[in-house]
Amino acid sequence: MATDLRDLLPGLTELGDPTRATDLARVADRIGLSPGRAQRVVALLVGESPKRFDLRVRLDQAAVLLAATDARVIDIAMACGFENHETLTRAFRRRFDEAPIEWRRRLRASRGDADLDPGQPPLVRTISPSITLYRRTLAQPPSGKDRPMPYEISTRTVEAVPILYQSRRVDRDAVADALAEVLPAVFTHVMEHGLPMAGPPIVRMVEVTPAFLTLEGGIPLAEAADEPPADTGIQAGWLHAGTVATTIHVGPYDTLGEAHVAIERWIDAEGAKVAGAPWEVYLTDPGEVPDPADWQTEVLWPINP
Repeated sequence: MATDLRDLLPGLTELGDPTRATDLARVADRIGLSPGRAQRVVALLVGESPKRFDLRVRLDQAAVLLAATDARVIDIAMACGFENHETLTRAFRRRFDEAPIEWRRRLRASRGDADLDPGQPPLVRTISPSITLYRRTLAQPPSGKDRPMPYEISTRTVEAVPILYQSRRVDRDAVADALAEVLPAVFTHVMEHGLPMAGPPIVRMVEVTPAFLTLEGGIPLAEAADEPPADTGIQAGWLHAGTVATTIHVGPYDTLGEAHVAIERWIDAEGAKVAGAPWEVYLTDPGEVPDPADWQTEVLWPINP
């Protein structure tokens, strides 16, 4: 009986399809459970019921299509699996507090002549289904890997990138739960305000001690955003500009520490100095790649050569 998130990922890709509404029986069949059991297990491990998960994904895709295209609302509704214009409008108003056409007008008025990057719809389609999946597997048992993987470490120069993020100081064994709150909160804020994203979610490790870890989980943006209201707990900031030592980790998230150790040892051997907090970029969409052994994460450490 499937109770592990890794077993559920193929079924969640059914929910993450923005072109059609939920069919719980189809999802349950893919993960080998009864519909009732599938609903309980998905809700427990993902943090949303299958219906809410599915509706959120389709509304996110509708929102970015409204911003990035001139398509009629009815056409966007049909493309995102809604029965008609009215069904989309009711659901959209509940999610974003505005009707679709009002949201489009406000967003375009605020952006002036600037067009939303045409890459936004596929980027949202990738991130939205997986925003509650990133790091969830940290709560799963260790992978049982026998020895560290080899890492090819290189340096490159990166430009400053604006981000929105939330910060948490947590026990080291509570990282998964913290990021399950932080990343969805920031992503929802980005979607509600129609902010242009620049890539997949990131997590920056600000401080690490034997007992605690202070992290910042967030979304990189294509342009700097205003500081969000204090009551949201979301902050505006920047990723490091300058030289970084970087490598690609291939495998489940519970072994990412190996990549950090490898880079830190490389920095020491090269006589370089750490110049800021390291961060991780989650390159693989877990919903599209069910096997954690194939997940790719870039790890970056700012350095002074």
